[in-house]
Amino acid sequence: MQDAAPPARKFTIPISFAGKFPPGTQALSGLGFDSVSTTKSAITIQKSRRGMNNMPISRLEIRLQRTSLSIACSLPQGAPPELEMMHANITILRVLSLFPSLQISASGLAMLLLPSVSTAEKVANTPYETLAKKCRDAHADLSSLLSKNRALLRSSEESVLASLELERQISALSARIKKLEAVSDDALLELVQDWLSAHRGKFDAALFSRAHSIPPARAEEGLQRLIAAGSVKRVGGSLHAREAHSHGEFEPQRQGALHAIASALKLPKTGKPA
Repeated sequence: MQDAAPPARKFTIPISFAGKFPPGTQALSGLGFDSVSTTKSAITIQKSRRGMNNMPISRLEIRLQRTSLSIACSLPQGAPPELEMMHANITILRVLSLFPSLQISASGLAMLLLPSVSTAEKVANTPYETLAKKCRDAHADLSSLLSKNRALLRSSEESVLASLELERQISALSARIKKLEAVSDDALLELVQDWLSAHRGKFDAALFSRAHSIPPARAEEGLQRLIAAGSVKRVGGSLHAREAHSHGEFEPQRQGALHAIASALKLPKTGKPA
C-alpha cells in the first residue's frame, strides 16, 4: 500500500507589473533556490526546505505572471499547515522584494500573510517546555528511522554479497557437473561392468562415483541400464536404498569360463586360437 501524498496548499493572488514582462531575474541568483526558469509568460521559482540531517521536508513553487502570483506548497505529514506556510511566506516576500516593478494590493498581502502570522502568535505563546518536548520527540523519531534505514542498508548489502557468492558457487558446480557428466554412455557402461567384475558383483554407487569422479545418480543410471538390457542380473533379492545410493550384488551374464576368469583376475584378454 502506497503512502498518501503529502498535503499541499495552493492559491493565487492578483498582481501587476509596470513596464516590460518578464523582468530580469539576476537578483534571484545566489539565494539558494533549487531552480529559476523564465519564459515569455511566466517566471517559475522552486525551493525545498530542509530539516534535520538535511532531509527535504517541504517544497515551494512560486509562479509569477503579468497579472497573478501562484503559489503551491507541499506540507510535511503532521505539520501545522499555517506554520509551514509561515516559512513559505518568508521566501515569497523575499522574492517579491526583488522585483521593484511588481505591485500587489493590501488585500492580497493580507490573504497571504494573515494565516501564518496568526499561527506564529500561537506558537509564540506556547510554553517552552512543550516545544522542547516536541523537538526531543522529533529527534528521537528521526534517530529511530535513521537506525532502521542503516539496518536495512546493511541487510541489503549482505543479501547482495550472499547472492553473488551463491551465483559463483552455482557456476562452479555447474561447470563441475558438466565435466563429470562428460563420460559417454558407452564408457559408463564399460566402467560399471569392469567394477562388477573386479568387486565380485557388488556395487556401491557412492564408492563407484568417488573412484571415477562421476555423480552417484549417473553411476546408478549406468547400472540400471545394464540391468534393463540384461547384461547384468540381480542375485539374492532386490535393490535397497541406503543414504540415497544403491547397493546390491550382481553378476555378469555368462560369457565363457576363460572370459570370467580373466575378468576376475584382471588378466589381459586372450585372442582366439588360430
